[in-house]
Amino acid sequence: GNPEKVPDRFETMTCVKSLYATFCHFVQKAKTKQDLQLRNDVMSVTQVLVSHCPKAHLLECGFIKILALVATNSEVKTTDELMKGFSMKPQNDDFELKKLVWTALIGLCEKDAMRQVMIDEGLVTALFDYVKPNDSVCSVEWTSAQYEELQLQALSSLETLAPLCLEEYMKGHGNTRLILLLEWACNQCDFGGHGNSFFGEGGYQTRRAQLRYTVRVLLAVVRTGNENVVQDLCDQGLIDSLIVVLKKYKDSDVPIELGILSNTLLILSVVCETDSHRKEMFGDEGVDLLLKFLSVDSDKFSTGLGYHKLLLSAVNAIWCCVSFMNQDLFLERGGIPTLLDLLEKCPPSMQNLVLGALLDLTEDPRAVPHVVTWRGKGQKTAVSLLIELWRQEEQAMGVKRDGNHIMIDPTSPLQGIEQQMSEVSAHALSSTPTLAILDVADNMRAKIYAMLYRIGFQNLPPISTKDQITLALIENYLDFKVGEVWGEIIEELQVDNVTPIKSDREALRDIQNIITAKSAAVKRHQLEILERECQVELEDEKECYQQIKFNFKQWEQQNTSRINFINKTSDYETLQISKQRQSSLAEKSRQEPPGTADTVEHNTLLKMLTTTVHSGRHINVPLSDTPSIASPHKILPAISPSRQERSVVTQ
Repeated sequence: GNPEKVPDRFETMTCVKSLYATFCHFVQKAKTKQDLQLRNDVMSVTQVLVSHCPKAHLLECGFIKILALVATNSEVKTTDELMKGFSMKPQNDDFELKKLVWTALIGLCEKDAMRQVMIDEGLVTALFDYVKPNDSVCSVEWTSAQYEELQLQALSSLETLAPLCLEEYMKGHGNTRLILLLEWACNQCDFGGHGNSFFGEGGYQTRRAQLRYTVRVLLAVVRTGNENVVQDLCDQGLIDSLIVVLKKYKDSDVPIELGILSNTLLILSVVCETDSHRKEMFGDEGVDLLLKFLSVDSDKFSTGLGYHKLLLSAVNAIWCCVSFMNQDLFLERGGIPTLLDLLEKCPPSMQNLVLGALLDLTEDPRAVPHVVTWRGKGQKTAVSLLIELWRQEEQAMGVKRDGNHIMIDPTSPLQGIEQQMSEVSAHALSSTPTLAILDVADNMRAKIYAMLYRIGFQNLPPISTKDQITLALIENYLDFKVGEVWGEIIEELQVDNVTPIKSDREALRDIQNIITAKSAAVKRHQLEILERECQVELEDEKECYQQIKFNFKQWEQQNTSRINFINKTSDYETLQISKQRQSSLAEKSRQEPPGTADTVEHNTLLKMLTTTVHSGRHINVPLSDTPSIASPHKILPAISPSRQERSVVTQ
């Protein structure tokens, strides 16, 4: 038949009663192996009914009651007639039945009436009987492997059931039981965990599985927000125990242990968020561990091991456990640079949260210098990083910008594609936020503006021209956003056919003109920045060409000098001309001393000299037995016997 009609048939009272009668019969009469297996098969069908037929009349026919009685048989004594002849024994069939019944009941505990029947029959008490160290024994002598499976499933069941019945949870001393089990699970003593079943994953030969589900139950309980329960947990040393858990697995890269760390940080966040004394208990060790988790290598983000969740939990803990109370210690330990490093390397999905934590911390003026002095990869400043994030955000939104990030449409300086394509609906509720307001929460631009506002838009570190153009837009973000809101107000009035009075019309027109003029002024400023940069580049280009020209001029001079030298050595006439030019220059350079008009000057130049350079008074010649220098040279005595050369003086 049609599979879609099967749930409708199962939900009928006749079908449910038949299944109920069959299950009661096998519970009371099953003795043989075949009957026990058939009983478990009926329970499996019941579990399918619970999962796929939420409207089945299980409560009206008493099915919930017998399931609760079977689930608590070995832990809670009962005299109910339905349980006559039934006793849970440490055998595989009864073990499987118990797990099936627990699974079915937890799937129905969301309904108040059914949950009350479970509470009346002692299901919470039966589950708490397994919330204790495995060194203890249960009322039924299960094997160690069976007991471990039941213990883990009981903890998983309490994760769903305990927040729904806190009164029974407190009556059963749930906080004390969980704290004792948490401390036992953190103990370093050897424990031979079997790691069987779905719940025992990763727990072989360790206590990780027990610790994992204990932390999850604690997280579910504290998330209820019941202050009495949370205060009782803190009085019993919950925060110190959780710090021990963080220290135990701080260097781990095992997925299950990373999940434990994430849930532990979430518990600390919930517990410490509204209480300053608990933040003090978080203290130095908590801040140091938090900084270690925030310093995760960026290569681990995409490994799928759970580092992404751990970082989100750590960022959440900054808001709840660090802000205001432990902020001084966080700043001293380098928390701001660590967060900026994380902001630079984390995935885009996390940047909004990390930036929000940074913005919260910079409410303290002492945090701003830490932001200004930070340097990232390639000596990138915090201002450059924030401006880069702004551009990425606008690119994702589809805001109209040219290649230099100059605004194209001054009438919509901030609007993305989605906001431009939307239309104002008529008769919208006054409490319904418009797209201009939702835009503030949907992206990081408001946070980036707030961060740069706290840093200051003046006296910033040197930034590129493109960053200056973007910064001119960011600086006027608030004015543009106010203009968007007023624009939506005007559109809403037009859609609703509301005509403002004359003074209001003039005010609205003035507001539109002011915003339009502001946008045009910002665009002109951006163009001026770009033009100024073009002029600087042009001047740099001219200077570069001048340097190239100078280098070629030097080369030409050297080449000309070389050609002249070659000509003088190869052409006698050229040599004579060069000689005459040299003599003429030498004569012109002489100054006639006073009183020398009647004196006779003797020519000191040698007529047969074949050199065209100025000669010194001394020349060095190799030592030889027979002098090879012609008259009028005279060989002088050697200055030192050890010298291999002699000095000759020109007369």
